[in-house]
Amino acid sequence: MSTAPPPVRTSTAVPTDAGGERTPDPAGGPAPSAARRIARGLRLWYGRAVVAAALVWLVYAVVRWLVSGRWHWSLILDVVPPLFLVGIPLLLLVAAAAACGRRRPVAAAVSGTALALALATGPGINWPALWREPGPVPADALRVVSLNTQYWAMATDSDRLLALLRSRDADVYLLQEHVGWTPGFGEDGYWPLDDDAELRRAFPGYHIARRGELLTVSRFPIVGRYPVGPGPALAFGEEPDFGQVFAREKVMRTDVAVAGRTLSLYNVHITVPLALDNLNLLSDFDHDRYLRRKHAWRQAEFAGLEKDVAANGNPVLIAGDFNATDAMRSLDGLREVAEDATPANPELLPLSWKFASLGEFGEDALFNRDLPFFRMDWAFTKGGTTVHRYDFLPTEGISEHRMQELRITL
Repeated sequence: MSTAPPPVRTSTAVPTDAGGERTPDPAGGPAPSAARRIARGLRLWYGRAVVAAALVWLVYAVVRWLVSGRWHWSLILDVVPPLFLVGIPLLLLVAAAAACGRRRPVAAAVSGTALALALATGPGINWPALWREPGPVPADALRVVSLNTQYWAMATDSDRLLALLRSRDADVYLLQEHVGWTPGFGEDGYWPLDDDAELRRAFPGYHIARRGELLTVSRFPIVGRYPVGPGPALAFGEEPDFGQVFAREKVMRTDVAVAGRTLSLYNVHITVPLALDNLNLLSDFDHDRYLRRKHAWRQAEFAGLEKDVAANGNPVLIAGDFNATDAMRSLDGLREVAEDATPANPELLPLSWKFASLGEFGEDALFNRDLPFFRMDWAFTKGGTTVHRYDFLPTEGISEHRMQELRITL
């Protein structure tokens, strides 16, 4: 009895090239047209480009996070707004969907890793705004305003600034850059304002504390003032000149008496890491020495603030211009000893800088235009201070910063 030979099985797999694209059947299928070959080549190089871009961005994101606030040149990596740190890997993740073959999952994985890193290390997004109901503000809540006044409204009018401040009818004002400045003289161009009489007319019955550029105006009696951080009294002696005070006095603590309790107010303006008039990297200016000095000052200011807050047993409110974004690690230490007030803000993406203002660069300068991609202004509490409402308010072109307004109870 004879048996039939087993059937010969033929492969039905479609040949592919190294990138996963189908190739013509070698047994004689029709050759692809020139247009298809070009399209296939473009998709191949597109996928490679997306993978390369995602890898470059991931390396940047990791290095930026590792050196942020730890290295004096980290500013060149930290200058990217937190929104871009999230948006760029998100765009790359979307772009990865159009890649072909093996490059698609690789690009998606690398982009997704960079996106996850950005979301975990300071995206600038106020997630509680999605679900938090602010609720009513207690009738006895204090109103606190904080504002970088942009050299006391030098480019507009101090009367407009005072009118804006008075319109808020705040119990406490924490004001920065209460100072005069002569453009073109850099760090040597600052001079004190002799305007106590004007301030007392604008805020009758209020109590005033000032040091360098920092001005605190309180409806409540001032019961104490304490040095915070590396003040010039330690570095230069008991009678430093105004330039030294301006350069190093960046935190002023003022204690006020509120309904039988003592509230500690920290008025903050951390040293700017790089002034815009020193941006020309091609000049013979010693940028390394400059950035190293600025970085050391910032580190000392943050350390002094963190140490004082940690040891303070009073209810505490800290507010001002920190010259730091959510993505910069400079704020890490302060967050360990105080509570960020941001969850009380109703904005999903709270931004405080850079809004249109004449500034000091001339009316048509780029830096005077609306470029609102950053948040530099922050508020923190400790010791039972409760924030019921936290808003950023416009300043009508008086300052490139928005005004912080908080409603708090002790």
